[in-house]
Amino acid sequence: MNTGLFKRVMLLSLFSLSLLSESCDKDCYNPSLEAEFKDKMCTMDCPKVIGCDGKEYCNECEANKKGVAVDN
Repeated sequence: MNTGLFKRVMLLSLFSLSLLSESCDKDCYNPSLEAEFKDKMCTMDCPKVIGCDGKEYCNECEANKKGVAVDN
């Protein structure tokens, strides 16, 4: 196999995998939640919470501002 072609196939595969994993993270994104919390001030209290996307946020308000719900 041509080295240049192999590199392109590998890059395309990696790009496809990154798109697939990002779409999984977006499954719990809620634009109405983001709109509701967009202008709210969050407290500085930082107990660390996990959003429905599996990522860690400082608190529920910060997660909601990004459109991510938190399971309590």
